[in-house]
Amino acid sequence: MKLLFKQKCVLIMLTVFLVGIPFTVAGDNGITAEITSDYIVIPDGGMVHVTKQILFSNTDTNTKYKRGYYSTFNHYLPSDAVNVKAYDDEKVLGVRNEQGSYHTFLFNNRVWYGDNYVFYIEYDLPINKNTAVFYIMENGDSTHVRVEVPSGFDTHLARDDYELEEEQYASVYTFRRGTDWGRSCLVNAVRHTDYLVLSDVVRLQERNVTVNIRYWDGEEEWAQEMLDTALTSLPILEETWGIPYPASYDITITQANINETGGYGGFNKGREGIWMLHTSSSEILIHELAHYWTRACNFDQLWMDEGYADLYTYIVLNETDPASAADRKDRFLQKYESLKDDYDFPLSGWDIPENIDASTGMKVDFGYKKAFALSYELYEGIGLENMKDSNIEFAASSAEVNEEMFLSILSVSSGSDLQGIRSYIY
Repeated sequence: MKLLFKQKCVLIMLTVFLVGIPFTVAGDNGITAEITSDYIVIPDGGMVHVTKQILFSNTDTNTKYKRGYYSTFNHYLPSDAVNVKAYDDEKVLGVRNEQGSYHTFLFNNRVWYGDNYVFYIEYDLPINKNTAVFYIMENGDSTHVRVEVPSGFDTHLARDDYELEEEQYASVYTFRRGTDWGRSCLVNAVRHTDYLVLSDVVRLQERNVTVNIRYWDGEEEWAQEMLDTALTSLPILEETWGIPYPASYDITITQANINETGGYGGFNKGREGIWMLHTSSSEILIHELAHYWTRACNFDQLWMDEGYADLYTYIVLNETDPASAADRKDRFLQKYESLKDDYDFPLSGWDIPENIDASTGMKVDFGYKKAFALSYELYEGIGLENMKDSNIEFAASSAEVNEEMFLSILSVSSGSDLQGIRSYIY
């Protein structure tokens, strides 16, 4: 029985679970900041409105006896924050932004030793009316965070140490004081609407193929990017694989939320089409389109499917956007090397879970990177033309292509000794 893989592409954004944000508010130098933050999703306004109350306390003994005071506060705001303002109970505070995302807030009072100062910061984060994707980025010695999302949204937070309260018109997520904010938290909220459809036809070697993009209201820009990517990539995939588009059906690409993709960036379901996470890039779509060819090649190992899909993503990008191709290749190979000591395993028999999260994401990511490293080494070693010849042999096989057959066909097509790549597999 033929093994049917559910081709998926790992969601790179999951790696943000592990990224630390270098905030500068301190307790080490004798000051404390108690922060209360509210994030309110306002779909009709196209924004998340953020309000922060900050209680700044000077406990720095070096400022005793009027030897010094504090009059400014440095705070990190997201790079896409707009409409930034600050004020205390009496008047507006001055704000300087001279260090990228770090802002300096100028107090209206001198804060002497033992004194407190309360002020407020407000800003907006832009969102689409049916998709709200933003980061909670907090710091301070004691921070309370409240996130309010209107009812009707399917919401996913990248960490689970919150309390959830379902109110009449909203879901409220609360992080109590004492939560560690050394890392950011991605909020991904989607309100499903009836799907709209954007379509076009691409002329391929053996027939015309209709590409349909199913997307939510307000996501027209995403839909157009996906359509343009498919129309451009499919002819290149045909040419570089050496095989005409192998499926007998048209292609439907459906915008999906993170639960529908199991945490992955994309999911190729064959005749049912491709399900794409609404935050995924065009690179992920190229990967998923490549799976129509990996499926036709009768591969019986996941690393062949995923390694070749990522390799052909690189090959397509190298024709359409060489700088992005080089950057993606370098990132993948560097990630493989950086994770190898902690996560290495033989690719033979590699499998992935139906759903990924912070606990499984790094191992899954490493598997993808190792499969790409193997495939890229083949590409560099034998060249694209020999790979085309091998692809034709794979597709013509009446049996599943296992690892030994894979190596044998490639060796014959290229006249090369491929024993070196066995170290990836076994």
